[in-house]
Amino acid sequence: MGSENSTVIDHLQRNPHYYLSGGDAYFLVENQIFRVHRYFLERESHVFQEWFQGPAAPGAFRNGESRNGESESAAILLRDVTPAAFEKLLDVFYNPKYSVYGWPIEDWITIIQVAQKWEFSQVLELALRELEKIEIPLISRIALYQRFHIDRSHLLPLYGKLCTRPKALDYQESNAIGLATTVVIFNARERLRARPLKDGKSLLPAEFQDSEVYMVLTDLLVTSG
Repeated sequence: MGSENSTVIDHLQRNPHYYLSGGDAYFLVENQIFRVHRYFLERESHVFQEWFQGPAAPGAFRNGESRNGESESAAILLRDVTPAAFEKLLDVFYNPKYSVYGWPIEDWITIIQVAQKWEFSQVLELALRELEKIEIPLISRIALYQRFHIDRSHLLPLYGKLCTRPKALDYQESNAIGLATTVVIFNARERLRARPLKDGKSLLPAEFQDSEVYMVLTDLLVTSG
């Protein structure tokens, strides 16, 4: 068994960016071995906590001497993720610029995917904060958050903007955010508007506050399920 493991390991590659001297956790992603510090992963994700504390993950290479993730031969196998995606997650923890990122939207989408997969709640919140700094059309942002089932606390202000803008949803916008959301927005606008104008637009009474808009939306969202 040991010789078979050695043969397999010989065909693996050490990740060029994250095979760190001093690292105490080993992961296998496709054909690449990562060596990093378990502290960050264990601190932020109970999924990784369980992997480190539990029996060897299915498919991990074991030499009978190391515990789960403590050597190349006992590397934890990470399924359904690419080396590039795992690298991007690690970039969050090993970022040399101290909370200065400036990454494109595609990188943050990757981080959202792996953060949700492994339940990195703080990393997910970081990704959403960084996305707020990127200029994204309102409808595109809503569709993106819906795609990843982002918590309604992040969607509510975006829905509120649709309710308070003069222009109603058009066909393409409705198609992008889905029928259920379109109905909620339509009903909320109807409740909040004082009267329609001849050009099809409608005005929101000036005395309405964001909190009142959010209250109407919340009520409609609960009703719609």
